[in-house]
Amino acid sequence: MANHPPYWLWKNVLSLKEIKHLNKLIMSNYVGEEEKNQQARHPDGQPKKNVKTYVIFYKQLKKYISKLLDKAYDANLRAYNFDLWSYQDEDNCLYNIYSEDEKADYDWHVDMDDNPYVDIKFTLIINLSEKPFEGGDLSLQITNEIKVPELKERGSMIFLKSHSRHRVAPVTKGERRNLVLFLKGPNFK
Repeated sequence: MANHPPYWLWKNVLSLKEIKHLNKLIMSNYVGEEEKNQQARHPDGQPKKNVKTYVIFYKQLKKYISKLLDKAYDANLRAYNFDLWSYQDEDNCLYNIYSEDEKADYDWHVDMDDNPYVDIKFTLIINLSEKPFEGGDLSLQITNEIKVPELKERGSMIFLKSHSRHRVAPVTKGERRNLVLFLKGPNFK
């Protein structure tokens, strides 16, 4: 069995100027907020996340992030070779704002699609925070909990298997902003 990395990380994929431009572009072109019935929930029905999430179509961001998406597809070919579909103009991207005011967080979860013929295979997270923040650490659970503090660096990006449990700890100071893309394909065989 091949030894695959639990995640891929790229630092400084975007400059502060590019981040500010993307934040402004997203906030003036999003199509709506994520529907509450689409959010992950605990067994008792309570939401797993306390985050403001906006939905934006990929076509609005394509010019600015397609090179980042290419890095993710390349990582897939190098390490996993999963069957993935190309991101289409009408595919959704999620823009998350974790605020200290709400101690925003996202409890342990895996990313899944409601469509029974589709699997989300990878999650791509791009840090669009303009200023440093405290808390808001991403953790993965492979066998043990693995913290990924490098994702807190402005302009960094992580690529992880969507079926790996992961969470974001509460933000205790400042604001954590990120853009999330889900790379999908046909069901795992």
